[in-house]
Amino acid sequence: MTAYETQGFKLDNSGKRVVVDPVCRIEGHLRVEVNLDSENVIRNAVSTGTMRRGLEVILKGRDPRDAWAFTERICGVCTGTHALTSVRAVEDALSIQIPENANTIRNIMQLNLYVHDHLVHFYHLHALDWVDVVSALKADPKKTSELAQSISDWPMSSPGLFSRCAESLEEICRIRATWPIQQWLLGESCLQVTA
Repeated sequence: MTAYETQGFKLDNSGKRVVVDPVCRIEGHLRVEVNLDSENVIRNAVSTGTMRRGLEVILKGRDPRDAWAFTERICGVCTGTHALTSVRAVEDALSIQIPENANTIRNIMQLNLYVHDHLVHFYHLHALDWVDVVSALKADPKKTSELAQSISDWPMSSPGLFSRCAESLEEICRIRATWPIQQWLLGESCLQVTA
């Protein structure tokens, strides 16, 4: 008997069924289901995500000229992308053709947002699964600066800067008991993939 079917892929109750729901540390919601055979080989897999964020409901009845301002504030990761998409949706609805140069600038803007999104995702959503933040307190600011300067002669990578970074991190660790994600800042071995 078929338990789930989407786009020609079927998951059934044969073999071992593994469900990961929700998949964490991503923007939006994701569910992954797989069927494993007796040798633990995946025979079927389906992932489902929620694409609807409800932005349309929030914008209903509002002036379309304000759409970009509302939508870019809804998501903390991809702000400019939502704003640009809203502007394009309004332009499409009103059959507005923009100049080629404007479209080029928008595309450059979008590529910058793409890079920004990856950095935010890695450092704020994903890195804590891989990096023991507290271990950075053991770093020698002078040696850290020398390493950074060997890669690039950027003047801001000075021992003073790295000392101030260490002081900021130390302050964060000092107040960790009041922070909801304190486990990641405590250097818990069970949360570290790397030693």
